[in-house]
Amino acid sequence: MTATEQSRITDIAASGEAFHRVAFLGLGNMGLPMAARLVTAGYTVQGFDLDPAARSAHAAAGGIAVNDPASAVDGADAVVLMLPNSSIVESVIDGLLTANALRPGSTVVDMSSSEPMSTRTLALRLAEMSVALVDAPVSGGVAGAEKGALTIMVGSAPDVFETVRPLLEHLGRPRRAGDVGAGHATKAINNLLSATHLLATAEGVRVGQEFGLDPDLLVEIIDSSSGRSGSTANKFPNFVLPETYNSGFGLRLMLKDMKIATDLARSLGLRTPLGDEAVALWDEAADALPPDADHTEVARWSAAQPVEVTTEVARGSIESDSSALRKRIEAIHGEWSDDWQAVLDLRPEFLAAYTGFAGVPVTRDALGPKTRELVYLAVDAAATHLHAPGIRQHVRAALAAGATPDEVMEVIELSSTVGVHALNIGVPVLVEVLRESGQRTGPAPFTPQQEELRRQFTEQRGYWHAFWEEMLELDPEIFAGYTEFSSVSWRTGTLPPKVKEFVYIAFDAAATHLYVPGLRLHIQNALGYGASTEEILEILEIAAVMGMQSATTAFPIIADELARRTDGGNQR
Repeated sequence: MTATEQSRITDIAASGEAFHRVAFLGLGNMGLPMAARLVTAGYTVQGFDLDPAARSAHAAAGGIAVNDPASAVDGADAVVLMLPNSSIVESVIDGLLTANALRPGSTVVDMSSSEPMSTRTLALRLAEMSVALVDAPVSGGVAGAEKGALTIMVGSAPDVFETVRPLLEHLGRPRRAGDVGAGHATKAINNLLSATHLLATAEGVRVGQEFGLDPDLLVEIIDSSSGRSGSTANKFPNFVLPETYNSGFGLRLMLKDMKIATDLARSLGLRTPLGDEAVALWDEAADALPPDADHTEVARWSAAQPVEVTTEVARGSIESDSSALRKRIEAIHGEWSDDWQAVLDLRPEFLAAYTGFAGVPVTRDALGPKTRELVYLAVDAAATHLHAPGIRQHVRAALAAGATPDEVMEVIELSSTVGVHALNIGVPVLVEVLRESGQRTGPAPFTPQQEELRRQFTEQRGYWHAFWEEMLELDPEIFAGYTEFSSVSWRTGTLPPKVKEFVYIAFDAAATHLYVPGLRLHIQNALGYGASTEEILEILEIAAVMGMQSATTAFPIIADELARRTDGGNQR
């Protein structure tokens, strides 16, 4: 973040006044006891959660339960967020901004475990609305939340920290880690270390048990020695060894934080080989365990892994590598198919390299699973590509990720507009040739009908661009038809405008199209609707991996032909 950007954020936030009325969005395992402590401290706390039971529990604790985020924010001096990830944080903020619910001079305190680069971008957006953003993720678990004993990692300017400190001190011990984004970076690094410690402790305890050591005594001794960590002090004695596995913090949330840390390292040009290996192992555990598994269950998963005993070491290694590659493809694309099997059989090294390339947007997860699948669908469904296996795969995956049938069909409708680029490219060429041959001297002024068509397009689509001018001038009928055709989704669809623009970016950027004028326009539009740099980069990354469909289409054919030759040779 530049010094100018930081000063913009600081100037907004430093004028904060004492907080009296607080909105609390996210009343889950952590948020509910945190909100209750603020109620006990004398704050008026207007709480919202998607779960009606959580809202009822908040009301029972003395808070005010409301039915939507905008109502919670109404009249609040501070807005506290305790949400699962950056994508949800951004979606909630987008909704509040659209509803004009965030009043100038208020402060948003994001106590979620969000992505630090996203936090900085969001802080700049809010600063333009004279709203401050402070990142303040926590460590200490449900017990720390209930006791007001959390460690709170704050990202803000020094004077802003003093503004929010009184509020945060009711929840635990706030520590300023640096400027905006520093709190979320610190939390991600902390959780990468914590998760690695937990898995290492599980492996160590298993070794001890196999040797005949008492696990309780082993953990107790290590905890008073140089191998001690939060796992030996808390997680093993309280959740793993008693086999309760109920710390209140989900395995997938821990994995998300680990990936934030390793992604941050990559964005800074740093390698984290140990961290990457830990992420891969936690990924395996997440695949094997239920979606709501507590993060301490990784120890149970580790202990249950089979001990490989084989004299065919090389063969076992190959089978293990093949299994790992299949899991990576399933994590990236949601399913395995015969097409992937053909690539694995013929060129496993090539498939392994692809998983490293295609896994980046999944690991970064700026878009979230549903939007990511809709973007994949836009690339495959565009008339310039029409990859039927990919369309089927990503329709299935999008629905599984929570997309509605209407949202899926809306992506197809938006992708169907790609054909107009024949006019976007062809009409300017026609005008140029007419001008060179002396058959055109200049643009004709618009008629009242054409002016009305331009007004309608701008109203329905939210923008106007110069490349529409000549099409409208030369053929207002086709322009009117295109306006009606392309505006259906904008009038009746349910996807947010930002996601609609993501669809356009996806098929314009695809290697089968590469339409630069449209790509530039829709990136500008998406940014105008609040898209982050990370989200747009992820769309481009998704479009970039479509080339692998050459292999998934061709390799099964190659495999069939090789098998046919072999069969023919056997017959001779």
